[in-house]
Amino acid sequence: MSKPNPFFRGSELPRLLVLLVILIFGLVYFWHVLSDRDVPAVEPVVRADDPPRPVVPDQAPEFESVTDKTPVGLRDMAAYVTLLKRVEATSPDALAGKGRRDILYAHLWDNPAHSRGVPVHLLGTAFRSIRYESKKSRTGWLHEAWVVTTDSHPNPYVCIFEDPPKGFPLGAAISERVVFDGYFLKLMAYEARDVRRAAPLLIGRIGWTPGPTAHGGGRRVRPEYWMALVIGIMFVISLFRWVAGLRRSLTSASRSTTPRQHPTDVIAPEALAGWIESVSKEHEPVAEPEEPSR
Repeated sequence: MSKPNPFFRGSELPRLLVLLVILIFGLVYFWHVLSDRDVPAVEPVVRADDPPRPVVPDQAPEFESVTDKTPVGLRDMAAYVTLLKRVEATSPDALAGKGRRDILYAHLWDNPAHSRGVPVHLLGTAFRSIRYESKKSRTGWLHEAWVVTTDSHPNPYVCIFEDPPKGFPLGAAISERVVFDGYFLKLMAYEARDVRRAAPLLIGRIGWTPGPTAHGGGRRVRPEYWMALVIGIMFVISLFRWVAGLRRSLTSASRSTTPRQHPTDVIAPEALAGWIESVSKEHEPVAEPEEPSR
């Protein structure tokens, strides 16, 4: 009869091995998924030694009546409609190629008239997106995204576009990485917590790729992560039980290094004869000492 293994009892060893194999394959799978995630395209860098391109504002008559740091009104409508038609007539690739990457938030804020009608390229995070009806759009609808970039944070850009990407979320609290190429119109005034502020208003096209972020601003947890969590917990529990059993086995083995001799009901003949002899000697009469002769 084989001696039982003191380290594993029952199904502990098969269960631990199965969970270990699943955990290893799970780690390999998640590493593969994370390595294949969409990596944002690297933005072209404008270098100081590149030949400077002069900024030429649009001198069309429609832009003469545009006023900054005011809400969009009748004085801005001619230029507003002009830019909507200009975007519609320009292909997305051509508009992206025209976008100036050397015009930052500070340039538009300090001297908005100098960049009026100039195409600007933005890469940032949209935190608000709304849709409203408009007779000025060929589709009858316009979309508005509030975008924050690294150079403007926490001040936003207001980006107007007609054709949203498929699946692009709407809401007052989103968090989506976007690219926007559009023409700068003006500094638009708006109310923020009863404080009058202004933001650069651009009209163009937005680019967006669905990612793992939820539209409510949090992250959407994929089912695979829950499965990995459950398998990891099961593996840790099994490993803990195995370690506890191993410690108990080693402790009991160290305490019982010498085997104990247990009493039995069977007595050997030699032992029985010796015991009878010792008892008979105890009951033999003891001779009294003799008196000395006189």
